[in-house]
Amino acid sequence: MRTFTVEMNPDREVTLEAILFDRALEYDGMPVVEDPRPAIIICPGGGYEMLSQREDNPAAVAFLRHGFNTFILRYSIREHASYPNPLVDAARAVRWVRAHAEDLGVDPASIAVMGFSAGGHVTAMLGTQWQNAELQAAERAEYEALAGRGVDANAGLMEHSSRPDAIIPSYAVFNFDWIPEESRLLHRAPTVDCIAGVSDSTPPAFVWTTGEDEIVPPSQSLRFVAAMAEAGVPFEYHHFAHGVHGLGVADPLSNADRATLPENAHAWVDLAARWLRATFEGNSS
Repeated sequence: MRTFTVEMNPDREVTLEAILFDRALEYDGMPVVEDPRPAIIICPGGGYEMLSQREDNPAAVAFLRHGFNTFILRYSIREHASYPNPLVDAARAVRWVRAHAEDLGVDPASIAVMGFSAGGHVTAMLGTQWQNAELQAAERAEYEALAGRGVDANAGLMEHSSRPDAIIPSYAVFNFDWIPEESRLLHRAPTVDCIAGVSDSTPPAFVWTTGEDEIVPPSQSLRFVAAMAEAGVPFEYHHFAHGVHGLGVADPLSNADRATLPENAHAWVDLAARWLRATFEGNSS
């Protein structure tokens, strides 16, 4: 296993942590695994105020077990969360993984972005805005400014697409029309409407939520998948009857209060992994 962290923007403390298997895994008498792996970039939640530890490494471990190389994006939060900063961070992460795919043992045509809650909003923003000219102009300006100060992680990234090959918004925020005007989240967050932004260029999506979520209305996910259906974009949707907000991978490792842990919600991990592999195979055929 290889782990390292890339500093993407020191001004906003944006980093990308890689947790991955090398391309060759070998045991005596067993074949060597040579094929590049699919990748998942993980965006933890936290209301654009913090980044939840329950939704970073536990998610990486869960998908490593399914054969994915994983990356944790610690995107812009707090005073840095205004548009387009978190979106620039997510676009840069996809470009960076794609640009370094060979060294990372990653298939550049099999890169997903997954996010939880506010991180799901970052994920859906990228899925619906990746081709936005304003975003690309902001990226170029930021890369040039950082390069002038010796931050070289962004060199040559604009040559690679920022479009994810799939997205996994998990109990996500998709727009902000349900949040009271006085909410701090409304004044911190990049209030992009990802439901209105769905188009035929939006990548396939695996969407899941729970019926007992009292923080983000489950109707947010329903409205997003309805927009996906209207646009003719492939998606899979799972609504688990039980489970509070912030379940992460919905296992005891990431949930201290086992009394609120539903029995079946952890199934989303296996369902998502199978859906991703089928989606990536369909993309390559």
